[in-house]
Amino acid sequence: MEWTKYVLALTVGGCLLILFGRNEDGRDKWLLGGGAGICLAAMELTVEYMWGDETWKMIVSVMKATAFFSAVVLAGYIWEWLYDRRKGYPDLETAHPVRQWMQEYQESFSQLSRSFCMVPQFADCGTRGERIMQERLMESRLAAAGQLQEMSQILVGTMERIYSTREDTGLEQDIGKRLRLMGVQVHKVFFYNPQGRKRQVYVTMNTRRKICVPSKKIAAALSELMECEMMPARDSRSFVSQDRVTILFVEGVAYNVLYGVKKETRPDEAVSGDNFSVFWLPEGQFYAGLSDGMGSGVQACTQSELVLDLLEQFLEAGFSRETAVRMINSSIVLQPDDPVFSTMDLAAIDLYTGVCDFLKVGACASFLKKESGVECIRGAGLPAGVTSQLALEPYRMRMYDGNILFLVTDGVLGALPAGQEEEVMKELIWNLAPGTPAEMAERLMEQVKAYGQAVDDMTILVAGLWRR
Repeated sequence: MEWTKYVLALTVGGCLLILFGRNEDGRDKWLLGGGAGICLAAMELTVEYMWGDETWKMIVSVMKATAFFSAVVLAGYIWEWLYDRRKGYPDLETAHPVRQWMQEYQESFSQLSRSFCMVPQFADCGTRGERIMQERLMESRLAAAGQLQEMSQILVGTMERIYSTREDTGLEQDIGKRLRLMGVQVHKVFFYNPQGRKRQVYVTMNTRRKICVPSKKIAAALSELMECEMMPARDSRSFVSQDRVTILFVEGVAYNVLYGVKKETRPDEAVSGDNFSVFWLPEGQFYAGLSDGMGSGVQACTQSELVLDLLEQFLEAGFSRETAVRMINSSIVLQPDDPVFSTMDLAAIDLYTGVCDFLKVGACASFLKKESGVECIRGAGLPAGVTSQLALEPYRMRMYDGNILFLVTDGVLGALPAGQEEEVMKELIWNLAPGTPAEMAERLMEQVKAYGQAVDDMTILVAGLWRR
């Protein structure tokens, strides 16, 4: 019967779909149509060849098979369109209740922030102490308003991160099959792929036998399945054992960073008021920061260390750089005792593109050594804690292979001839002998100390960028 040929052709196409198909990559309908069309053509041509039919009949059979192939593929496109429309309607009509709750919380925080910004009308005070108290109260209100406004923005970012994390059943099955051949049992896979950012994959797994599988080997398997280079996130587990563990895999970065630090304490103090911090984030960001607590000694060291600890925690939690800095500034302003002001000098390098973002809060100039010369990056503004209304002026520039960044505290520039600090520092950096960042930081500190004018704590942080 004529219809049995079409049923058999579709059956062959369905077998190819089961063996080689992959969900949501767009080739399933082509496999089904191609298998069915080729099978139909083979059957028709075989029968006509055995019966010795004329050539034009064979050509008609080929055209019939081509039309059948086109009809199957077209039906596949129509099915996808109908499925997407049916799947998309609920998202357009109603929002998830959790998303609605978080939006309501965000609006509540914003409204509360605006109420704190309403300036009360104080009666004229005759004494200076009362006026200072009123000004202090007003600063505290503005700082609290800033905290609440930042909290509302944090809720928005959290909501977007939650809804950018999704499941992909087809790809999860492919990953499970591939890793099962390596002796790894996959329990759950989540994909985080927000717009404009690199992909991240969270895999919960363990080995089925008493073996250990390197995370890099698993990353190589993921790279083949996802058609892009994947690598374990920094500080993640190096091996997968029988204990269930969740490991984050990220897209491979284009650059690596090496850094080195050299510190010197002022002559009359045992503890330096300067502190530094370096860390990597899964999004492919390298952060280097310096903080100089006003004054010297234990109190200045404690304050600058607290500032950097808070900054690192906020950034690792997913807050933006501006949000983190503003919240730290507000916390210093709201201190009940006399606050200890601190500078913040932050450099964030994107290891995918080499773009470096600078954020300076009362910090001195930084320097970038390129092939063509040394560039000075200056900042403006007051240290954190001086005022509740913090003015931030981010600065962005591109770093290339072999560029070296120098972050210094004001004690380093203060040890150089007055009025020529930046020019002398640029000359010293340009004439530095090549070496590791740690060696360059140590040599630069020795040259600065040779001027014999050091009266404050000094810290030099050197970070070099090199292509992988």
